[in-house]
This record gives sequence, structure tokens and C-alpha cells, in this order.
Amino acid sequence: MKNILPATLLLATTMLSVSFASASTTIEYAAQCQYFNANKVLKYSGKCHGNWGVVAPTPDESYQRYILTYPNGNEMWVYINSDGSATVNDIPAVSLKARKGFEKVRTTEGEVFEFTKGSERQ
Repeated sequence: MKNILPATLLLATTMLSVSFASASTTIEYAAQCQYFNANKVLKYSGKCHGNWGVVAPTPDESYQRYILTYPNGNEMWVYINSDGSATVNDIPAVSLKARKGFEKVRTTEGEVFEFTKGSERQ
């Protein structure tokens, strides 16, 4: 019985860690960013610091995560799901068709953000 307990605990721990495993990739890059307010007025166009990652919690599910830091220090966290739904700093959003090499999202508040894709560094 003493020999079975450690083996059982090891097996249970291994199985538990496998069930929570996920794959991810992250890169840092210099991004080109644009921000339009809800009135469609361009408020920023220029460089920002990008951090891009893809997370796949399951083999059938994945999402992209962007952290964009603007020169004034403001950060924007964008999550784009495989179904096109998105969030921008916890505000619901949708992924839009963008020009080649860019991502574009619109929040439910009407703001639009367009930025260089992390997977296609410029």
C-alpha cells in the first residue's frame, strides 16, 4: 500500500497538469497603430510597441492576444477569438476586414483600432 500511494499521486498530478495544458507563442515588435474615436476622427497614427501572442487552450479553440503600448504610456489589450469576436480593454468588440498585414477591431462604443499584425512584423 505504501508503494501504491506515491505512484497514484504522481499519476493524478500528471493527468491534472495535462488537462490544463495549452500552447502559446509570444513576440515583441514595433507596430504601426491607428486610433479612431467614436466619431470616426483619427486621433492617433504612428508607432507603438506591440506584444502579440496566440493561445490555444484546446486543439479546437484559439485566440490572439495583443498588448499595444502607445508613446504616451497608454496600453490597449486586444483579444481576437477565432470566431471574429473580440474585446478591447474588456469592452466587447468585433474584428473587421483590414488591409494586408493589419488587424482592425471596432468596439461596441464605436472606437476603431487598426494595427500591424504580430505575425507579420514590418
